[in-house]
Amino acid sequence: MDENGALVAGFDPEQYARVVRAAQLVGKTPQVFVRDAALAAADDPFIKALGDAGTRVRNLAEVFGTQDTRAAGDDSTAWPDPAPMSSRDLHEIEQHGHAA
Repeated sequence: MDENGALVAGFDPEQYARVVRAAQLVGKTPQVFVRDAALAAADDPFIKALGDAGTRVRNLAEVFGTQDTRAAGDDSTAWPDPAPMSSRDLHEIEQHGHAA
């Protein structure tokens, strides 16, 4: 809602009606309700962390984008099984009821 009482751009009538109802429930005007919500969100540590995470992701993307990944091998190379199981091991598991 702007100073003249018109809908704020970006709100469809249903969304605006929800904001008005919520504001009325707490005894505020829609403008004050939205302002208070925005100020509370700006101080929220979770919101701040999300903003920091976005910056970190961009920085990491730049770092990884400049790295030579050929030295690490290609994706078709599978890691070896650290403890391969034999058919005997599988048979013992089935007998004891400890199926994976």
